[in-house]
Amino acid sequence: MNNKEIKLDRRTSRTRRQLRNALMDLILERGYNAVTVEDITDRADLGRTTFYLHYRDKEGLLIESLEAIAEDLKKQVENVAGFKLITGEIDTNPVAIVFRHVNENRDLYRIILKGEGGSKASSRIREIIEEASTEFFQRHLSNYVSKPSQFPRGLVAGYFAGAMLGFINLWLEKELPYTGDEAADHFMILFFRGAARVLNLSIEV
Repeated sequence: MNNKEIKLDRRTSRTRRQLRNALMDLILERGYNAVTVEDITDRADLGRTTFYLHYRDKEGLLIESLEAIAEDLKKQVENVAGFKLITGEIDTNPVAIVFRHVNENRDLYRIILKGEGGSKASSRIREIIEEASTEFFQRHLSNYVSKPSQFPRGLVAGYFAGAMLGFINLWLEKELPYTGDEAADHFMILFFRGAARVLNLSIEV
């Protein structure tokens, strides 16, 4: 890639970032359905022609933003190795990774959890968290199970994912003063204190 191509690539990235940030701000202020392409370009201080050079419509812009964050989260979760439940290395805890990712992308997650835009990307984020939860239970809890549970692990994993999404929504909407690691720690303690007996986990929380 020559210097001219590098400059064009940087310009494209900068323009898309401006449009994305403008859309996110406007959705949080007005809701997705009330936002127009003209609103986005006015906020980004760009022309409508520039917008249509990059995107077909506002949904295309939103989907690109949400799909990018979904793929980033998926890669981070997939790279997780084993970890020691509750008291272990938080850097390898898939739950902490999810909460950190949310903390770093708060505005996007507020939009996702509100279901703005009705985009498939929003559903994808939820699917990734559910997949991470299932992986978490299948791969990382076997050492803590004292006897078989009466509930299918997939059912408990689904409940875990729903509880995590509910906690994340509360954390963001109420603007609770927790870092990503603190929020992950609080969620883990709350969940496992309530579920340890059902899961027959021989742990102290």
